Amino acid sequence: MPITIPRHRYWLSFLKEQVLETTSSEHNDFLQVCLVHGRLQLVAEEAIYSFGDYYLNFRKVFEVFDFDQLPEQSKVLVLGLGLGSIPELLEKHLFLDYEYTAVEIDPVIIELATDYSLPALQSPIEVIQADAFAFLQLDQRKFDLICVDVFQDATVPQHLNSAEFLDLLKQRLTPGGAIIYNRLADTPLHQKQAKTYYEDSFLPAFPEATLYNSGGNYMLVNEQRFVEE
Repeated sequence: MPITIPRHRYWLSFLKEQVLETTSSEHNDFLQVCLVHGRLQLVAEEAIYSFGDYYLNFRKVFEVFDFDQLPEQSKVLVLGLGLGSIPELLEKHLFLDYEYTAVEIDPVIIELATDYSLPALQSPIEVIQADAFAFLQLDQRKFDLICVDVFQDATVPQHLNSAEFLDLLKQRLTPGGAIIYNRLADTPLHQKQAKTYYEDSFLPAFPEATLYNSGGNYMLVNEQRFVEE
């Protein structure tokens, strides 16, 4: 049964962060669900995994993204669920009528999302517990929009940096579809690593790609036409 947050804690969250649950898993030594300014936040030890419409990395790129180039009822693949900030942004703030498949390796995160946030979505969403790479290998469906938001704390798992992973993304994309790949860029070191990945790996795989700086994150998009301002 979904967890109901008391109204007084909702209002208190505008004054002080409200910790709702702290836990851990095989994949994350520390996970905490908080209420901040009325929004659910999922944090790991070194990263924010989800923050409702304050999940600014995707919110900012969505604000300049040309969704008119996608089908009206697109099929969206979300690799890395968190508490479901990506479908929440698309449904509740951009009012898009999409269908979602979310892949998350951590069953504890899936349980938290099921308890706290997913019941509030009106859009159909299928949640699959799996490694993102393995899912792309085994599931032959194609998607109009693929959002890659997979982190182990502040690090993208090494096997998702490979050319093979990018090739699988290509294979699962419908013709004319879009990929948005989130890379951390909050420090000079992370900026350098993200820029190197973009230039050495992503751009060779997607020659029409662009890098959108959302402030703290580099959002890699497979074709520049989607985010031309």
